[in-house]
Amino acid sequence: MDLKKAISERRSHRQYTNKKISQEQIEEILEAGLLAPSSKNRQPWYFVSCGPNKKNVILSVLKRKIEELTLESKTVGSLPISTNSIKVSSEFLLVYNHYSNKEADYNKNRWKADILSIGACIQNILLAAHSKNIQTLWICDILYAEAEINSLTGINDELVAGVILGIGARKDIPRRPRIELENKLVRTN
Repeated sequence: MDLKKAISERRSHRQYTNKKISQEQIEEILEAGLLAPSSKNRQPWYFVSCGPNKKNVILSVLKRKIEELTLESKTVGSLPISTNSIKVSSEFLLVYNHYSNKEADYNKNRWKADILSIGACIQNILLAAHSKNIQTLWICDILYAEAEINSLTGINDELVAGVILGIGARKDIPRRPRIELENKLVRTN
């Protein structure tokens, strides 16, 4: 697949069919994520694959979080939409930063480098899935319930994002607007 075409055609999907994707496909997609560049080759990412039982428990936590935040008149962002997407997905992954809560000298600069590296890893996953006609959604709404999710998984590391994989229910998702390069590029002498 042509890289420019893949980048241009990839979309974030929020609706999925009940068709499952194979464990082999998931592992191939994650292997592509492992090939991402990372600052100082730290490779700070790791994944937790949430099987059906764990996914359902996480969904219950997210629904309670929506109720709690709503009662407190706080924003829930797109968490209800993300929750529905998780529910119908074939695979739900949690993406963690391995280092942020472990290194005594962890600082803002190292954190930024690690988060950017994890973003590159996730982008590789999204593009690898797209190349296999598997649709994805990169979500951060789950961070509303980071403490609760970490309690469920028994993990004390920093939860960075979730990634949904599945067979999209729609193929005609339009490209979302982008700001033109001329408005995003500052030239200096």
